[in-house]
Amino acid sequence: MHDTWKAGKKRMGIHNNKNTEADILEAGKKEFLTYGYERASLRRIAKEASVTTGAIYGYFSGKEALFQALTEETEDELVELYRKVHEIFAALPPHEQPGALMTVTDDYIPWMINYIYDHYDVFKLILCSGAPGAGEKFFEKLAGIEEQSCRDMIEALKSIGHSVPELRESLIHIICHTFFRQIQEFVSHDISREEALECALTLGKFQHAGWVYILKLEELL
Repeated sequence: MHDTWKAGKKRMGIHNNKNTEADILEAGKKEFLTYGYERASLRRIAKEASVTTGAIYGYFSGKEALFQALTEETEDELVELYRKVHEIFAALPPHEQPGALMTVTDDYIPWMINYIYDHYDVFKLILCSGAPGAGEKFFEKLAGIEEQSCRDMIEALKSIGHSVPELRESLIHIICHTFFRQIQEFVSHDISREEALECALTLGKFQHAGWVYILKLEELL
């Protein structure tokens, strides 16, 4: 939506001033973090950025577009990085996947937490100050990747003759979705990066042990 609006500005002959746009974005971030998306005011954002409310519309079609400009790129990047981790894991030979499961968990959890803390304000916006459903949509994207990875691994295990219990889709969804809720806890309670890393790694081991039990992987390790 933000790109479409920029294209529209060019057709109308409205030119970007990078400093003004940056000032509006910074003022918008402050406003959303302070008041939340629903209570955020374009008038206050304009005042903070030392521009008119009309000037904001020269760069963004409204509050939603401004929020997306602050969050969308970073959110999408994390989701795509996470997708690539699972694609690499799925490319492993089926007989190697059970043994690699814990190693992959130990590797991806630190970079995921560090990415979030390197872009802390963005995820604070998404998870604590965003439009209704913003955090849920983010979790759904990550959980969707995790769910598909679980299904792919189950099929890989079956391909080498391992007997896998039939799991309900609802159970897979709940397990995967619940795991990512930790991120919201870290951010909403402003837990330090170091504590978040420690907690996430412990929770990752907890989830790994659960999958080992559920999928009866101990006989393959």
